[in-house]
Amino acid sequence: MPRYDHLAVTTLRLDPSVAMPRVYHQLRFPGVWKDPLRRLAQAARGGSVASIPIQSLNDAITALVPDCVVTMTRATQGNDDQDWLLTYRKIDTRALFSIVAGWVRAQKAGPNQIAATLTQLDPADLDRQWSQLNVDLAAVQHRDLAFRLLPMEIAATLSQPDVVCGHGDLRFRRCATDTGAELISWPPLAIEEETPYSVKIGITTQTIPTSSELFVYMTFGVRRWVPVRAKLAFDHGHNVYLAPTLPYVTGLANSRHFGRARIRLTRSSAADGNTSYGPQWDDALARVLHQVGCLSRLPDPQQLTDKPMDYLQREGDAAALVYSPGMLGRRKEKVSAGLSPADREPLITWVTETLTPHLHLLEPQLRVPASVYPQLRRATNVNEQATTFPAQICSVIGQRLDIDLFTDTAPSTTYALTALAARLGVNLPTADQLTDTGIMVDCGALTLGLRRSSSPGITADLDRDAPGAGKKLQDAVQARVTHIEATVPRAKVPTIALVEIAGPDSYSGARRGHDPIFAIRQGLLRTDRLTQFITPVVEPTKPPRIREGREPSDPNLERFISAVDDLFRQLGVRPAPLPRPFANTLQQQPALLAFWVIRQNKGRTWGVRRQVPIAVLIDPTGQDVRICAPQIDWQPLHTGLLEIGRRYVNVDLNMGPDEITRFVKETIAAVVGAYPDVLMLTHAQNLRSEWKFVSNSQVKLDLLGFGADNPQPIAKYPGLRHIRVRTAEAGETPECFGFSTSEPGQPLGLWRYVFDRVYGSTGSKPMSASNAIKSVSKIAPYEHKDEMRAPKASAHVWNQQFIELFVAAIQPGDVPDHWAALAHDLRWAAPYSDVTTTLPWPLHLAKQVDEYLLPAKINGMSVVDQLDEP
Repeated sequence: MPRYDHLAVTTLRLDPSVAMPRVYHQLRFPGVWKDPLRRLAQAARGGSVASIPIQSLNDAITALVPDCVVTMTRATQGNDDQDWLLTYRKIDTRALFSIVAGWVRAQKAGPNQIAATLTQLDPADLDRQWSQLNVDLAAVQHRDLAFRLLPMEIAATLSQPDVVCGHGDLRFRRCATDTGAELISWPPLAIEEETPYSVKIGITTQTIPTSSELFVYMTFGVRRWVPVRAKLAFDHGHNVYLAPTLPYVTGLANSRHFGRARIRLTRSSAADGNTSYGPQWDDALARVLHQVGCLSRLPDPQQLTDKPMDYLQREGDAAALVYSPGMLGRRKEKVSAGLSPADREPLITWVTETLTPHLHLLEPQLRVPASVYPQLRRATNVNEQATTFPAQICSVIGQRLDIDLFTDTAPSTTYALTALAARLGVNLPTADQLTDTGIMVDCGALTLGLRRSSSPGITADLDRDAPGAGKKLQDAVQARVTHIEATVPRAKVPTIALVEIAGPDSYSGARRGHDPIFAIRQGLLRTDRLTQFITPVVEPTKPPRIREGREPSDPNLERFISAVDDLFRQLGVRPAPLPRPFANTLQQQPALLAFWVIRQNKGRTWGVRRQVPIAVLIDPTGQDVRICAPQIDWQPLHTGLLEIGRRYVNVDLNMGPDEITRFVKETIAAVVGAYPDVLMLTHAQNLRSEWKFVSNSQVKLDLLGFGADNPQPIAKYPGLRHIRVRTAEAGETPECFGFSTSEPGQPLGLWRYVFDRVYGSTGSKPMSASNAIKSVSKIAPYEHKDEMRAPKASAHVWNQQFIELFVAAIQPGDVPDHWAALAHDLRWAAPYSDVTTTLPWPLHLAKQVDEYLLPAKINGMSVVDQLDEP
C-alpha cells in the first residue's frame, strides 16, 4: 500500500495574470415597484410588516430565463433602484414582465390587493433599467461580482455542446441549484439497464481565512433517477429536472439549461367522501407557471411517476424524477451514492484542462507530522473499561443511578440487560425478574436501581383521528405529555430511560402523525428522565458474519449497545480519561470549550421559534463535562440537559446576534482563569451569522472581537486558544484524495492548506465502509486486480470529508501545528465510539444537545414537517 504524504484537493485557483473579460447586461430593480410590492407582502402576511419575498421571484426567473446568470437577493432593499439581474443578453421585457406578473398573482393575498398591485407595475419601468456591464473576473476590483459569477461561467464553459469529458464520454448541462452552480451529465448513464443516473458536478466560490483571494471548489457525485413507478413521500416534495425543447414563456431564448420543480402527494376528496392521494406540481415555481399560463407545458405528474423512463429517454421535453432511498420500497439499491477517487481524479483533471489558462488546480497539500493524542485512535476495550466504569459514574452523578426500561417484549429487555451488564461489568437480573417496583443492584461504589415499566399507554401510537377530521397533532402530543406526567413519578435520583417503540415502517405514509417519539421524549423530560429510543428486536435473515478472532456479529445487540452507550453519553460519563499529550507537543492537557446555537423553526405543536446558544466545557481529563446557556449557570451535563429542556424547548426565544455575541463574550470571560489552558472550538456555519467575528471577512489572527468593540489581542485572555472548524455544508470545503505516483488513496491525517494557520483534517474509514473499493469506477472501464472491468454502478463508495481547521488565535510562543493536531485528534475522542466524528468531540457533543432536546428528525422526517401537518 503506498504511503500518502500529499493530499490532492479539488480546489481551483485563478491566475491573476490571465484576464477573464466578460460582458453582461445588467437590470436594476425599479424603485417605484417597491412600495406596492411591500404592501402586497404585508397583505399576504395578514397585515404584519413584511419584506418583498424576492427569493421566490428570483427562483422563478432562474428557472425560466436561461440567459440569466445571477440574481441579487438585496435588490428590493431600500427605496431606490437596485442591481438585480445579470444576463448574457438583454431579455425581452414583455417576457420578463409576464413572469413578474405571474409571480404577483401567485402571492397569497386577496384578488383586489393583487389587482391593485399590478396596476402600479409598468413594463416600461424595466426598459429604463438596462445597462451594459464590463467585468474582468480575474481583477481584484471585481471580486464581489466574481464571487457570484465564477461558478456560472465555469458551468457555462463545461456545458458547451462541443465540450466532452473523455472519462466516459460525458456531456454536461447546467441545472438549477441553491448554491453556486451545478452540472449533470446528459443523457443519463445505464438507461438500457433501467438503472439511470447522471454524474453531478457542484461548483462554488469560497474564501479561506486570512485572505480575500477567491477559490473555486469542485464536488463530484451521482444523481440517481427514478426508473419505475415510485413511492412518493407524504411529508415532503420530490425534485424533478425539466429540459423543455421550447422555452416556457414566449419571447425567451431556448436553452440546454435544466429547470427544476417539485411534485408531492396531495390529498383530495371525492364526492362520496373517500380520500385519495395523487402527485401534483406543488412549489412556488409551479404556482408562477400556472399564473403565467404555461403550467400545462410541464409533464403530467401522474404519468411522470407511473412511467418515468418514458420521459428520461426523450430527445426533447425530457424530465427526470430524482431518486431518494425508500422510493422503490425494499428493492435492492442498483446505483449507490458517490464517486470513488478512480472517477474523481480524471474528472477534476478534465475540468482543469478545460478551464486552463484562467484557472489551475491547487498543488497537492503536505502532511503535517504532528499528533497530540494519537492514543485516541486505538480501539477501545469495553471489558477493561468496565472495571472502573461504575466508579466513574459515581464521580459524575453520585452513588445512585436509576434505569427505566420501557420495553414491551422479553427479547428487547434481555438485549438491554446484556448491553448494560457488558458496560457496567456486573451481573444483572433476567428479564422475567424485573418489575415496576424495581431491583437494586450493587455495582461496588454505585447502587443501580433497575426497573421495567409496563405502561403501554406511554409508548403506544398517538391517539388521534384522521387528519382534518378529529384531534389535531399538537393536541395528541400534549395529551401524551400530560399522560406521562400523570403516570410516571418524578425522578428523585439521576435517571435514564430506554424506550422501545415501533419501527419507522409503522409510521410511514398517512400514519406519520401517529409517531409518539417526540411526545415521549418531552413527557419523560418533564419527569426528569433522559431518554434514548430503540426499535424491537428483528429476527436475522441470514447467518451472523464470522470474523477471525472475534465473536459472531449480532446486529440486534450492536443496536442495543449503541442505545445504552448513548444514555451514558447524555449523563456526561466518559469511560476513560483523555491521554497525556504526546511528547514534544503541548506541555499539559487543556480544558475544552465549545459553542453551539440551537435552532428550531416555528412549528404548530408548540407555536414557538427557537434560537438559543449553549456552551460545553470539558475539563482537561475529559471526565467532567459541563453545560450552560443564557440564564442557566454551568452545571453537569445531565442536569443541564434537563434544565435547558424545561426552560427552552417550549419557549418562544429567538435570540439575535447581539444577545448571542454577549453570551459568548461573558462565557469566555467566566472560563478564562479557571484552567491554565483552554482550547475554544467554534463551527463556522453554525455560529458566524450571530457571532460575526468568526466569519472569513472579519476574523483576525490572534484577536477576539465582540460586536462593535475593537478586537482585543488573545494575550488578554490568558491561556485561551481559538480554532474555528468549517465543514462541507454548501460546498464550503473541497473534496480530496491521497496523492501518490501509483494510485489515489484515502489517507487519514492532518494537512497544510494554502495559507499559514489553515489546515485540513481527514478521518479514517469506518467499519461500515470496509467493503468500499477506492479503485472502482461507475463511469468508465477500470482495472482491478490486473483485470479490466466494466463500470459498476452499485459499487459501495466511501469518501473522506475535508474538515477545515483554522488556528485563529493562540498565545505567544505557541506552535500552531500542535493546536491544529489537537483539534484533529479530538475527532477520535467521542466516548463509546471507534468512528471518526465530523466535528472535534466538544463541538460534536454540543451539537448532540440539540438532538437530545428536540430530535432533528423522526424516522427520517423533519420534526417541523411532521408537527406542522395541517
